[in-house]
Amino acid sequence: MNPPSFRPLLSTLVLYATLALTALVALGPTAWVMLSSFKTAPQIFSGSGFLPSSFTLEGYFDAFAQVRLHQYLLNTFIYAAGGTLGALTVATLAAYPLARYRFPGRNTLVALISLALALPVVGLAVPEFFIMRAIGLFDTKWGMVVFYSAQLFPLSFVILRSFLLSLPTDLEEAALIDGAGYFCIVFQIVVPLCRPALATAAVVAFVIIWNDFFFANLLTASQENQNAQIALAGFRSQFRFNVTGALAGATLVMLVPIAVFLALQRQVIAGLTAGATK
Repeated sequence: MNPPSFRPLLSTLVLYATLALTALVALGPTAWVMLSSFKTAPQIFSGSGFLPSSFTLEGYFDAFAQVRLHQYLLNTFIYAAGGTLGALTVATLAAYPLARYRFPGRNTLVALISLALALPVVGLAVPEFFIMRAIGLFDTKWGMVVFYSAQLFPLSFVILRSFLLSLPTDLEEAALIDGAGYFCIVFQIVVPLCRPALATAAVVAFVIIWNDFFFANLLTASQENQNAQIALAGFRSQFRFNVTGALAGATLVMLVPIAVFLALQRQVIAGLTAGATK
């Protein structure tokens, strides 16, 4: 009898050890921020330990009292939810005909929309700034929602069209024979079938908008229209830096996209693994 081979077991152990180390390196800073939000400033600066010696909520009280973080969180949620909904709505209406119908110039139009993903968005900051001022949407909540909808449209379009190309057309053809109209087919048949792709695009768009600092700082001037990323800079004054408040605010800001992903993770995983829906 041949002696048992331990090579598969060793390979599995090495693989899981590598994955565990990678996860530790990736999640370590996030865990440190969340745990340090319950520490006092002297304990943070002393670096006495990873875990807080005594839990305190002083940083969270400062986050709401010093910079009114709740107002900025509401603004950020409006921008993220509105921008995501706008991008997905327009992307769905554009992706369906460009995935199902053949007409002259279709491939050129798809290539032009996809090419927008290769453009550096920061390099377009100057024209975007003047366009927003010219149409009267500078420093307005509606302006930020419209801007983010336009910015995330190409990415949402590519995700949805790729998923639509993998779906069979049997249900749509049957509905067309039964007399269903165009928008009835789109919203009652296509959209439910595209839930995994919609969830994937929604999570990506929501997180991008939620974490944006550059354009939120560029296109807003008044405090009532700024987002939470800008608010975190309010913990720094001329003479001191409220490190506990900043870490508490950062923790609250991080929890929202984490919650969104956990709520939609099943649909996201289905969108990444499923090639078609029966």
